[in-house]
Amino acid sequence: MVNKSYQKGYNFQRRVLKHLTEKGFNCVVQPKSAFPDIVAWKPFVDSLGRSLAVNTQTEVGDKAYTSILIPYYVTLIECKVNKYLNKKEKDVAKKILEEGRCNNFFVAYKDKRKLKFEKIGITRKKEIIKEIKEIPSWIR
Repeated sequence: MVNKSYQKGYNFQRRVLKHLTEKGFNCVVQPKSAFPDIVAWKPFVDSLGRSLAVNTQTEVGDKAYTSILIPYYVTLIECKVNKYLNKKEKDVAKKILEEGRCNNFFVAYKDKRKLKFEKIGITRKKEIIKEIKEIPSWIR
């Protein structure tokens, strides 16, 4: 017999997956014990809906190799029916964001039967940019 709370969570996760795929994301559901539940990604697109691509060329030995790099928007989603992460999960989510392993981290939850997303945020240290008074000689 299937545990009812497990089944409820599974159905909610399927609902989140359906929403993400409708928004153009490719998704992978992690195994039950892994955090977060869903890894979702889609390529960056321009205003016309075309995928952006960067042509790269690398010389190795006497040959030049070209390839196309497609930048992706990566988001991680944890599905919680009640919206709240525990302290350990919050700490892991913030560490993932600080390390730059994804663009955004969301908690998917239900609010009066509607699917909602709460963004987990971090405060980044502001980079101090020093004013360059003279162009270095090695750039000229």
